[in-house]
Amino acid sequence: MKRVMIVDDEVLVRLGIQSLIRWENYGYQIVCDASDGEEALQKIRQYQPDIVLTDLKMSPMDGFELISECREKYPNIQFIVLSSYNDFDNVRTAMKIGAFDYVFKLTVKPEELLKIMNEATSHGKGAETAQEVSTLSERNLEVIKRGLFKRIINSETFLNKNLEEMIKLPLTISFDQPFYVLSVTIDDFDVVRKKGDFMDLELLIFTMDNILGELFGRHHRYEVFQYGEYDFAVAVNREEKQNYETFFTEMEKEFGIFVNCSRQYYGLEVSGALSRECQGIQELKTAITQNRETLKMRFFSESGKLHLYEACSRETVVLPSEYDNSALESLTAEHDFYGIRKFMEGLFGFLKEKNRWEPEEIRYLLRKSYGTLSAAFARRRVDIDMFLDKNGLNMEASISDYTYLEKIRQSVLELVELYKKEYESNSGRILRKEVAEAKSFVRKHMKEELQVADIAALVNMSGSYFSHIFKKEEGISFLEYVYRVRMEHARYLLESSDLKVNEIADEVGIVNPNYFSTQFKKSVGQSPLEYRQAQLNKTEENSRI
Repeated sequence: MKRVMIVDDEVLVRLGIQSLIRWENYGYQIVCDASDGEEALQKIRQYQPDIVLTDLKMSPMDGFELISECREKYPNIQFIVLSSYNDFDNVRTAMKIGAFDYVFKLTVKPEELLKIMNEATSHGKGAETAQEVSTLSERNLEVIKRGLFKRIINSETFLNKNLEEMIKLPLTISFDQPFYVLSVTIDDFDVVRKKGDFMDLELLIFTMDNILGELFGRHHRYEVFQYGEYDFAVAVNREEKQNYETFFTEMEKEFGIFVNCSRQYYGLEVSGALSRECQGIQELKTAITQNRETLKMRFFSESGKLHLYEACSRETVVLPSEYDNSALESLTAEHDFYGIRKFMEGLFGFLKEKNRWEPEEIRYLLRKSYGTLSAAFARRRVDIDMFLDKNGLNMEASISDYTYLEKIRQSVLELVELYKKEYESNSGRILRKEVAEAKSFVRKHMKEELQVADIAALVNMSGSYFSHIFKKEEGISFLEYVYRVRMEHARYLLESSDLKVNEIADEVGIVNPNYFSTQFKKSVGQSPLEYRQAQLNKTEENSRI
């Protein structure tokens, strides 16, 4: 395992390169970093790196002086310059005094940097030293520790059964001293994942873990661990002589750097929550529970904030009559898009003030409004699910997937404007009256036997002509549409009711429960019971955030 050091006066550059790839998989380990040549020289004596990635313009000692001194004292170290685009003269000078190569630090790609590093180290490969073996053991210990922390958080009994073993672990933090837990979670994660412009999740988790450790390890006794799919926690000691105001200011500063780093290197927004003061490892689970509750209520805030835990009672949801969905239905029936927009703006303005309502209850109210709009537009031959906001979400998905109420508001108003333009221009996908009537009939009568001939007669068409028109409009046959509607409603009933599988089969018009189960698995990829359990697990996980 080759040892690597990073030298740059910009912390985000150091963190970015450290988190660029999973270095250990390619035979490298980042052993340390430094902010200037003077600090680098001190650490080189201690860590004996094989490769140094260094900036040139630093103070008090720059990269040129660092390379020159090391050429005499440590001739086996290979230097790779971290260059800017307008830095060619300095790079040329550095190469003359002994630098091996250079990369553009703000745009370097992992494969490009690895290629240069491999070339730099290809002159001699020896067996692993005792220090490298020791480092490997330490890394395995970190994996073990973080796995144990995750089990403490997510198990009711694990800590009680294994308390003595946990106390024996070599931890950086002292749980016997006052500590706080700072939780970090990724905002709009499902939206980003659906868009597809997203790195491998395992690599993301690994690099974010490293950045948090790098940031908080500079000035604090700490431990970093992951407790959810994309949720992290940093347990940090508050030193005895440090007052809370100073401690909180430091936490805000470190978290702010992490927010900027997440935006710059991953294009992701994150939020954080800081627990109350704790003492004793037994309080770790309580702290995470506090932070989950705090982060759930960030629904009313915005990205990039560090929220403090505050215990408060929830209020009962009561919606004024002016925001009843019958009013929205009437506005849609009259094609009053100004009124629709005004209704939705008023509803969001009202909900924004209800920051003691459960976010999921607000989402439920908004889904009811979506259902009203969807049904009303369908009767007027417009399928609103075909319209997407700037992130590729239709209204139903935006209500479910956006982390913040404000983002849902922006998306809904954007989509209402798209509906208006489509309706006024009469362009795009406007349903024929006959097809709209057929689709509406299917949704209302899916429990019944639905035959092409009967539906065709309902809309005054022959069976063959209706089938032709329906497939032309929808892109699928009428019977395929009936099948899709039944499977969609089955998913809804599995998520929202306690009905048995045979009862759900009956509700969607499939008499044979075994046949229903077979068709559901073919459609969804899971049996009905597997699907229900998966949704319950997801709901439980979300409720803990």
